[in-house]
Amino acid sequence: MRSTARWQRLPLAAGGLVVLVGLASFVLAAVNLGDPPPAFEVHPEFFLPDAGLALVYGPAGALIASRSRHVAGWALLVVGLGFGVTALGIQYAVLGANRPGVPWWEVGIQLVVTGWIVGALTALLVLPWLLGSGPIVGLRRVGILVGVALVALAGVTRFLSQVEGGPPNPVSGGTPVAEVAAAVDGATIPVYSLVGLGAAVHLLLRARAEPRERRRLTWAVVSVALLAVSYLALELGFFLDGPPLGVAAPVVVAAHVMLLAAVFALVAQPSWGADLAVSRTVVGALLTTAVLASYVLIVWALSHRLPWSQESAGVVAVALLALAVVPLRSWIQRHVDRLVFGSGAEVTVLLDRLGAQIGAASDERSVLEGLADGLRAGLRLRGVEVESCVAHGPRVLSGRLGPSPVAITLRSRDRTVGALRLSAPAGERLDPRTVRLLEQISGLVAMAVDLATVNLDLETARTRILDVRQEERRLLRRELHDGLGPSLSGVALALAAIDRTSTLEPEDAALLERLRQELSRRAADVREMARALLPPALEDGRLGEALQVLARRFSDGGFTVLVDAEAADEIDSGRQVAIYHIATEGVLNSYRHAGARQCRIALRHEGDGRGVRLTVQDDGTGLGNAAAPGIGLSSMRERAAELGGTFVIDSTGDGARLTVVLP
Repeated sequence: MRSTARWQRLPLAAGGLVVLVGLASFVLAAVNLGDPPPAFEVHPEFFLPDAGLALVYGPAGALIASRSRHVAGWALLVVGLGFGVTALGIQYAVLGANRPGVPWWEVGIQLVVTGWIVGALTALLVLPWLLGSGPIVGLRRVGILVGVALVALAGVTRFLSQVEGGPPNPVSGGTPVAEVAAAVDGATIPVYSLVGLGAAVHLLLRARAEPRERRRLTWAVVSVALLAVSYLALELGFFLDGPPLGVAAPVVVAAHVMLLAAVFALVAQPSWGADLAVSRTVVGALLTTAVLASYVLIVWALSHRLPWSQESAGVVAVALLALAVVPLRSWIQRHVDRLVFGSGAEVTVLLDRLGAQIGAASDERSVLEGLADGLRAGLRLRGVEVESCVAHGPRVLSGRLGPSPVAITLRSRDRTVGALRLSAPAGERLDPRTVRLLEQISGLVAMAVDLATVNLDLETARTRILDVRQEERRLLRRELHDGLGPSLSGVALALAAIDRTSTLEPEDAALLERLRQELSRRAADVREMARALLPPALEDGRLGEALQVLARRFSDGGFTVLVDAEAADEIDSGRQVAIYHIATEGVLNSYRHAGARQCRIALRHEGDGRGVRLTVQDDGTGLGNAAAPGIGLSSMRERAAELGGTFVIDSTGDGARLTVVLP
């Protein structure tokens, strides 16, 4: 327990440090209010985005690292600390430029460029390889090592380089080291972008291979690719000091916010209760950066391509953005909600997914399970319960219900068929939008519950019919075997006694003998019929033995029955009876009508082992007249349908084959 608590306190302390650095930069900004910027370039206009990213990345990294112990949380803390140090360094540079004697002023200037490059490249080169829940092995491990090495190289070269127009670097000033560091730094800038694009490609391949995380990984792909391109544009803007800088800067911020949202969606749990805060933060940041970048781009384009002043171009840009801001916000909100809250943020997406799960279900209960799982995952709920109001009706539970679940009555065909109960994550409540959405789709859930209940009733009735038929066969077999059969045998014996004890004419004696023989044959037929109705082996669950007895009974010099039954005795008794009688009828048809020399009975388990496939195939004349509807074919079809199976009979080119599949 102590080590767990210490592990949780450590990232919280690191997150507090990042927030403290960010807040300290605001304190210095208040002190520097009204002071002119220094003569050298530290870009004070980037103070607010850097400080804002620090205040966002720090708490997010602390939350993820402390709650899930995911290493991505620590990477977020490094990114936040880098931007926080940059923001603090910018204000420290302004402070030292206007107030001589500030200690370590020259070091603070170097930390501006060092902190920014470490934070930006950690997000671009290291963080993408950390995303996911699987073990970090293979290519992911190589990507992390390469990213860390490049971040370290960039941090060292930036710290050793000389800031243009600034005071001498206290570490490398006046030495060739600064020139070498600047040369290495300039040469490796394109490498950073290329490696970042490689990380985006890796995430794209993972998104294709992991359907369940495809949407969140796609966000990460877009954000990393955008970050790689905008980083290169930003560095180019620093070099040219032109329009690329004004457009690239807000795009970089937007890419960082998108990446943070993707990390949170991949790692965070609904029970943390931070979804709403993340959604609002991401929407606000993306909308702000989109408006700023669009404004700069529109003003630059109008003032350079048309004979307009910057003031006129600014007015037009404001008018255009005023018209576009509402639909732009709706578009951003919709996509962010789908990322943060799941498919439940959009009704059509949720319904599409529920429909796909229903279509993939194998039975009525799995339909309800798919609905419950889809609602819980799509709406990010703690638990979902679907229950029928009928005593023997289905009840499924996905997740775990909280102490006070929200209940929605399910109605179908103007009657109550069940209830839908839902619980929000711990510490949260279901928002009105989610409740309204659930009420809208409750009709779909009600129909599924109603259908499942009706099908269960039909299954119960079908099972009862099979049990009654089985019992009738037992009674009929007992009557034939113990009643009619012995009676016929007794009459035959009595006729034989008459022949021995009475004086009869030869013609009468011959007639009496023929009657006795006929009665004896009929008695044997009755006993055979009794055994065929329900063989003793089949009654004991030995289907394989019953099929072997069937094969021996029909096999003679001109007709052979072969049996290949796989694990036949493991099948339940109801299906054993149906399989036996269908096989018997199939063999009988081959024996009587097909002129076949051989008939093969094959029994195999299907799919998950619950389904059974029976095949009876002969080498006779094919379907011919045997395909005409008759009692035998109708009986086989009915037996298969009673168990929800399928029955198919067709020609194979050298005979006939019937196939029965029972679920």
